[in-house]
Amino acid sequence: MGRFSPQRYSGSSDSSPTGQENRLAARLGGKRVRGSGASMYSKGDVRDVPGGDIGFLVECKQTIHASLSVKWEWLRKITAEANAVQAEPALAIEIKGGKEDPLVDRDWVMIPARVFEKLKG
Repeated sequence: MGRFSPQRYSGSSDSSPTGQENRLAARLGGKRVRGSGASMYSKGDVRDVPGGDIGFLVECKQTIHASLSVKWEWLRKITAEANAVQAEPALAIEIKGGKEDPLVDRDWVMIPARVFEKLKG
């Protein structure tokens, strides 16, 4: 049996957390971190994401429910890890429990307001 139970995930590789990380790495131009950042030396889920003069380290989260509570610990963790590698933190989410709507993107990325201000110019 695979890593995830059939009740929780549909079974396709894209529906797993690793699938989300691979998809976002490809979409954002970064690299997926093997082991989801479990190594002492390689943190975050997606690294080396370019943003003009800014580089990002991304933490990925997903849920099968219609909502997701953002936890302070996630923000603290990705901020500390990004600071350690001179990158900016980002939190990517995927909410699978909502109704399908072609006008709503599947992937969303949250960044600190100060970083958004830099990107705005």
